[in-house]
Amino acid sequence: MIMTKPDALVLDMDGTLWDAVDTYTLCWNKAFEEIGDSTVLKREELLKLMGIPIDEIMRVITPGMTSEDREKFVTRVHEIEARELPVRGGKLFDGVKAGIEKLSRIYRLFLLSNCEKGELQIFAKFAEIEEWISGSISFGDTHLQKGENMQLLQQRFQLKSPVYIGDTEGDGVQARLAGWPFVFVRYGFGATDRFDLAFDSFSELTDYFMNLS
Repeated sequence: MIMTKPDALVLDMDGTLWDAVDTYTLCWNKAFEEIGDSTVLKREELLKLMGIPIDEIMRVITPGMTSEDREKFVTRVHEIEARELPVRGGKLFDGVKAGIEKLSRIYRLFLLSNCEKGELQIFAKFAEIEEWISGSISFGDTHLQKGENMQLLQQRFQLKSPVYIGDTEGDGVQARLAGWPFVFVRYGFGATDRFDLAFDSFSELTDYFMNLS
């Protein structure tokens, strides 16, 4: 497919720009330890749940908790992440920082994720890409699904032809609900065969959009 040149690239975070699952796992396990719960979460367990809202993750990981206990636990996880994530961060995928810098010369770049409030800003600072990002929105900001946040972002910044770049089937579903083209990165955490474009690396994606006329 040859894509019409968009006016904005809107990027998912986890699985698309970096892998911070080890840090997330550590934070969850610290929270379990602090409440006296013997649960020890493994990276592989959390990895399967990346990209979905926290309330859905909680239903899977803590099926025996009451809603009140879940709310308290999630608050504790977020407090620990706010402390640990800026320090430990995650591993940027190859080509991300250089690619973001290049793409920002031509496109407005945005971050949109199902993460908690403030985590996109922590990521951008850790990755040293803040100056190239025009705006962001997350589940933690609005408690809306990605498709609704896409529409909100589009209205807020008056975007005419944005595309969403992500790494899961759910990203594609939400992009279609918003009426946006979906660009899939195969190196991420998920798998899908429903996309408008797909790339094996961020560098390949960067080259494509830099040369799109």
